[in-house]
Amino acid sequence: MIMENGITIQAVDAVFYDNSLQIKTTTTDPKKELLYAFYIYKTGEKEAVHKSNYQKFPTYQFEASTPGGYKVKVFAKNKNTNNILTMSSETVMYRIVKDY
Repeated sequence: MIMENGITIQAVDAVFYDNSLQIKTTTTDPKKELLYAFYIYKTGEKEAVHKSNYQKFPTYQFEASTPGGYKVKVFAKNKNTNNILTMSSETVMYRIVKDY
């Protein structure tokens, strides 16, 4: 989906560093007209386990408390028109590795 001024979401990248899910959204937004909200879903859960408020930054960090698969849905809202674009990440796994 493309907004009327040509803005698109190009990618939503999610990766775990320890238990921290790092999310980065790439857009074509040269005038910085977008606000971003991040919904975190865990595999097997119907509802989002976390929903952020809209913010001006295209990055977000979420601390996972339990192992499993996580997916992120990003909402990019044009602050002038309130039109919204969405895109989801691939599922990424959070695993706890124990030394024996």
